[in-house]
Amino acid sequence: MTYTSQEERWAIIAHWKQNGNSHITARELKLTVKVVDRWIRRYETTGDVADAQKSGRPRKLNASAAKKALKLLLEREHGNSAAVAQMLYASGDVNQQVSRRTVTRSAHEAAKVEGMKIKHVQGRPRKKLTAATMQKRVAFCTAMMRMNWMNVLFTDRKKFHFSYPGCNVTAGAWVLEGQSLEVPTVNHAQCCQNVYAGITAFGMTKLHIVADSSGHKTSYQNKQGQVAKNITSIEYGQQDNDPTHKAAKPEVEQWNAKHASSMKLLMGWPPNSSDLNPIENFWGYLQAKVNKRGCKTFSEFKVALDTEAESAPTTYFQILVKSSMPDRIRACLLVIL
Repeated sequence: MTYTSQEERWAIIAHWKQNGNSHITARELKLTVKVVDRWIRRYETTGDVADAQKSGRPRKLNASAAKKALKLLLEREHGNSAAVAQMLYASGDVNQQVSRRTVTRSAHEAAKVEGMKIKHVQGRPRKKLTAATMQKRVAFCTAMMRMNWMNVLFTDRKKFHFSYPGCNVTAGAWVLEGQSLEVPTVNHAQCCQNVYAGITAFGMTKLHIVADSSGHKTSYQNKQGQVAKNITSIEYGQQDNDPTHKAAKPEVEQWNAKHASSMKLLMGWPPNSSDLNPIENFWGYLQAKVNKRGCKTFSEFKVALDTEAESAPTTYFQILVKSSMPDRIRACLLVIL
């Protein structure tokens, strides 16, 4: 059953008093006749549109305490729901210690009364975009609505760290009650492989080792544009706004002139828009695959990166590019507009 807010309930009564007809009221407010009749009967019976008193165990948080719990949770300055539960008890808003589930359930109900919905999100917060960046994202995504993404090479660099020698690291694992998941880790940061690559709907380029890799001295700039030499039938090459990518344009122009090709760089890529680049998903896929191998040495780790990258199925890239890019563009516009 759809929840009817206090404002909607009183609007029903006001319209009904004016026109005297529940069907007309339902049509004017775009509600069902059943909903309108329910609140008209409630008003005629009680003189109010408040929720009916329910039987069962009384609420541990009254309306005022629930509203405060909602406010504290949304402010994000007071910790998690367990911390908010302690604050409510310390301030006297509740007469006994309540659980974090009671706090979250009451906050959900308080939000519902206010005509809102809340949810708990995890992970690192996304970077807040400036107005200028949001405008650039809108302009780019609007222009790309009819883009044929099958003809685009998406590029990026990624630093892979050799952090868990000899351990198969997966997204989750079972342990005995009272134990935690612990594995040996590498404490030094020099064991990393910094790579540059590109993907299309048909596959990927080789992984180019670039600067900041352990034991590798080649400058990153010298590698720019080389991905164009691996896939020659692509019409556009995508790059983000990393300053080092300026070196890609002359490389691509030289390649086009030498091989009678017509590859162009995709212009107007907005800043802070890694969510639009499907290669970010591939990096996560590759990291998970390598972690599962449990490489014992850094040499094994480097070989595993190449092996897992080369064995990625073509269907995976088709889904990443052909299937997801239109959805990414639409999602970007929906969030901003």
